[in-house]
Amino acid sequence: MKCPHLLAAALSAFSLAGCVSTTRIEAEDNRLFLPSIRGSVNLTQGTEAPSELRSGHAIEFEVTGARGSDSQALAAGQSPVILNGTTFPGAVQLKNEFDFRFADVSWRWRKFSANRSLGFETFIGLGYAWLDLTVSSPAQQASQHFTTLGPQGGLGLIWRLQPGASLQARIAGFVSAREGVNRASRAEVFLVKALGENVTARAGYAAWEVKGQDLAGMSDFRLRFSGPSLGLQFDFSP
Repeated sequence: MKCPHLLAAALSAFSLAGCVSTTRIEAEDNRLFLPSIRGSVNLTQGTEAPSELRSGHAIEFEVTGARGSDSQALAAGQSPVILNGTTFPGAVQLKNEFDFRFADVSWRWRKFSANRSLGFETFIGLGYAWLDLTVSSPAQQASQHFTTLGPQGGLGLIWRLQPGASLQARIAGFVSAREGVNRASRAEVFLVKALGENVTARAGYAAWEVKGQDLAGMSDFRLRFSGPSLGLQFDFSP
């Protein structure tokens, strides 16, 4: 008669053993350079040059990314950091390094005011996040690669300063149900100047937060990074 109770106790112990408490991997680096390449194909016909701001629809593509690092201290008795099967127990000083890339393709809609000085935009599409994450201590090192695909979108404001020049600000978010980068958000502001009919230069500042949560057998992670950003944009019309 005791067997069912012993079996239940064994299963309970096994279940608890699988629920390992871990410390989140944290990194914040606000001294990075974030380059970007963007392209768009205007779907709304117009007499303007492709690089000229206009109301209407477009398909937009972008690739950006950054490399950064930060230190993280684990106190004695604190839950360990676990990455790719390697356990880092406290007390220890960790170095967390990341190489992050993000690519997206979106449908974009813009609308300008009657005097065309102020514009609003919204965009939605698919994003692809690519991350190499490395944790090292004086005694050991572990790395893991993640790739995730999911929906992304955002909102933006455009202030036309003069013909061919504008100030543009955006906020955007990305989510994924796959293991790895399952949350990402960014905010950016750029001074944008048309260099020709199809080419635009962009200079400004961008900030990102990248998260991985509920990861099987390893620590969650949160990466925050920001810095100046330069980019080129290539615009086309059908």
